[in-house]
Amino acid sequence: MSDKNSQLYNLSRRKMLAGLGAVGLASAGAGIGTSAFFSDREEFENNVLTAGTLDMSVSAEVVAANDYWVDNGELSISAVADAEDAVMGLVVDDIKPGDWAIVCFEIEVGDNPGYVQVCTEEFVETGGANPEPEQEAEGDTDNDADLGEYLLTTVWQSYDDSGAKTGLSTLDPVFNNASNQLGLPYGAPDLDGVVAADTHFTNAREADAILAAANGGYIIKDAQGVPLPIGSDSAGEDPDVADTYEFCLLIELPYAVGNVVQGDSVGFDLVFKTEQVRNNETPFQNGGSQ
Repeated sequence: MSDKNSQLYNLSRRKMLAGLGAVGLASAGAGIGTSAFFSDREEFENNVLTAGTLDMSVSAEVVAANDYWVDNGELSISAVADAEDAVMGLVVDDIKPGDWAIVCFEIEVGDNPGYVQVCTEEFVETGGANPEPEQEAEGDTDNDADLGEYLLTTVWQSYDDSGAKTGLSTLDPVFNNASNQLGLPYGAPDLDGVVAADTHFTNAREADAILAAANGGYIIKDAQGVPLPIGSDSAGEDPDVADTYEFCLLIELPYAVGNVVQGDSVGFDLVFKTEQVRNNETPFQNGGSQ
């Protein structure tokens, strides 16, 4: 073999060995990468977060009324509001002095406790017809709307299903000057709605003013004046949460009113709203409601 060929042979052989060495190193590196490390794995599977629900229903029923309204079917209501759509309420076309009715409401809040606010909206009074007896009673022909001043809309905290006004007990202290049980039999209030020095029967205008006063309505409270949670307690039985809340409304046009309200009318919407109790230290301050 010539010297030149010998040199080429040696050079090629050295290059080949170097290349094989590189391949060997690469293989060694690959072996390091695939070796097993200590390892472990834990899982929390099927995680689901679901928003809670808050659903209120309000039932209203006329539990008693004077014989005329009962006999002539002028007053009939037994309805449940449990949707966004409004429910037709009380429509009476021929109220006369001495007519009265008791409407009881029951509030239920499902799934979670809620605070409840009651308010009136669209309160409207009209003078309507203005016959001669009304003009004489008012002393002019202005045809003032007076029914809201004389129509009593008194809130009571309980009713015993007696079918009469005597079944009412405990005036609501927010709507009346005294919360003590009224001595029965029921007396006829004078034109200012006052039966005794310490007892006041709220008229429709006053009730609207109370319900429209603070933050757009009256928040139902407990005996200590604290907003009352109403509804089921998802975390367990809580003595501070009322299962339901009931109150009754006495609507009456006293005998003593006379002709001054002839032809007059009063219209309004009675609206119930609820907000969750949890994480809500100041209910109905942020505009959220149902």
